[in-house]
Amino acid sequence: MMLWIAISGFILLLLSAIHVYWAFGGKWGASAALPTKANSQQMLFLPGIGATLVVAGLLLCSALVLFIQGDVLPFLSGSPFIKWSCWACAAAFTLRTIGDFNYVGIFRKVRSTRFAKFDLYLFTPLCLLLSGAFYTAAVLAT
Repeated sequence: MMLWIAISGFILLLLSAIHVYWAFGGKWGASAALPTKANSQQMLFLPGIGATLVVAGLLLCSALVLFIQGDVLPFLSGSPFIKWSCWACAAAFTLRTIGDFNYVGIFRKVRSTRFAKFDLYLFTPLCLLLSGAFYTAAVLAT
C-alpha cells in the first residue's frame, strides 16, 4: 500500500510541475491536455496563467495530503483535516473519472478528438488510479 501511495503522490508532483511549466509558456503536451469540440481543433476553453497555477497548487497540495495520510511524510500524521482532505481528493478524482458526460471521463460522448483518445487511455485511468490511492489512504492509513 505504501508504495502505491508514494508512486501516486509522485505522479501528482509531476503533474503539478507540468502545470507550472505550461503556466510559464511551455508547449510540450499542451495540445493534448485540453478538450476540443467534436470534428474541430477548437479548444473548449483556454485557461490563463492564474488558473493553470491554481491547478498546479491544488495538485501539489493533494500530493502532500496523500504523502501525509500514507505516512510517507510523518508531519501532521493522524490529523482529521488531512483525513477529510484525503476523502475530498478521492471524491474529486472519482468525479473526474466519471466526467461531464460530453467531453471528459468514462461516459463522454465526444470520442474522435485527440484529447478524447488521451482521455480514454491516459487521463481517465490515471484519475481512477489516483482516486483509489486516496480512498486507500483514507480508509487504511492511520
